[in-house]
Amino acid sequence: MLRRILLMLNIFVLIPWATSVFSQEDESVGIVTAVNGQATVISAEGSEAVEKGTRVFLGDRFETGDDSGLKILFNDDSLISLGANATLEITEFVYTPTKRKSLSNLVKGKLKGIIQKIPGVETDIEFATPNAVAGIKGTELYIDALGIFYTHEGETYVRGILKCPREVVVNAGQFSEILQDGCPSVPAPIPPELQNELIEGTEVEEEAPEDEDSRKAEYPGKELPGKETTPAYSQLISAPLVQPANLLPGVNPQNKAPVDVIVNP
Repeated sequence: MLRRILLMLNIFVLIPWATSVFSQEDESVGIVTAVNGQATVISAEGSEAVEKGTRVFLGDRFETGDDSGLKILFNDDSLISLGANATLEITEFVYTPTKRKSLSNLVKGKLKGIIQKIPGVETDIEFATPNAVAGIKGTELYIDALGIFYTHEGETYVRGILKCPREVVVNAGQFSEILQDGCPSVPAPIPPELQNELIEGTEVEEEAPEDEDSRKAEYPGKELPGKETTPAYSQLISAPLVQPANLLPGVNPQNKAPVDVIVNP
């Protein structure tokens, strides 16, 4: 009798957790706000063309073609611009009233990230490339998957992951690149030609609706992102913890995320 009572108690405890986890599978973590040229998203359901308004989910893999690019606005108001011939995987995203944690894997190409600072919220946002990881608290940065990290505003923590785990802090106006020994170089002022290459390589034109009401309808509950402006944090969205999605076999057979991601339920 006692065993039956304990079993029933375990069932009642596990049911809410399981319901919460499975109900989040269809919850998006962001939205595509602009697409230039051709872009594709690959998920467990298959491959499809990316359009403005496409919802973003954990495990999604975005690929852009020649002379193409896209913008993604995440639920925490982080904004990512992906340049041409790039591949980006959304590996992890957690956003609660007290914690913000995410990991995106830039397999190839160039990326611009604008990460908003949110007072009172623990922030751990990382971008991984094949040879390094960049940690961001609140920053505007540019990344080339070849191993180049440029901080336009704020500061970025860069560490190698293959041969050298050394970490450096890249301040505004500086860049660091991963050397042949796997270590990040000492941060230095970025040469103008490299700065222009990164900026121009991640420019994505965003066509805004003609009237303000249409724009508000597209981005309910958020500040409206402008073409060249940083989207301001508008309100803290209370969201449950989201487990990282595992890419199914065949979706990403060659380019796996270079770091392990474990989130306890």
